[in-house]
Amino acid sequence: DKIVIGFIGTFGKWHGAEVLTECFGKLLDEYREKIHLLMIGDGIMMSEVTQKIHDYQMESCVTLTGMIPQSEAPEYLAACDILASPHVPNSDGSKFFGSPTKLFEYMAMGKGIVASDLDQIGEVLEHKKTAYLVKTGDQEALVQGLKVLIDQPDLRQTLGINAREEVVKNYTWRQHTHKIIKKLIVLCPSA
Repeated sequence: DKIVIGFIGTFGKWHGAEVLTECFGKLLDEYREKIHLLMIGDGIMMSEVTQKIHDYQMESCVTLTGMIPQSEAPEYLAACDILASPHVPNSDGSKFFGSPTKLFEYMAMGKGIVASDLDQIGEVLEHKKTAYLVKTGDQEALVQGLKVLIDQPDLRQTLGINAREEVVKNYTWRQHTHKIIKKLIVLCPSA
């Protein structure tokens, strides 16, 4: 059984899909018989992703699903052992602002996560507790982070369990609703 590294999302410039593909290619000398990359989605960086797959001759080691119905996402993510969120900084230098849905989907799946320590991502995830965080934009750090989770199944499992507990405790729609109601009560006590 191969260790499946997964990615889901729009292949936008800030998502790092092409970065993950290149880093996966760098892992193949050591792990070719041990790993597989599952990339779910599509977008403007798809041509760069497919070019890197060709450059590293890894067609047999990568599955590109294209866009899938959202209802099927959990089934695909469940097939993965490691989930990657390799976001890159904005090219114009502006601060990254986002709350990637994929991050919460990953946490809910209870899988080991390797993610860029980028702004809100690093605020939600905690290094070596709920994910293995790597320096944003540092491909070697991403390669090393993936190696750690490939080589340490117990750590992968612990991170996944912790991430699932964290998302259930703090990041469900119900939790967000309670936080909003509490703030409204403070701001509007007579309402």
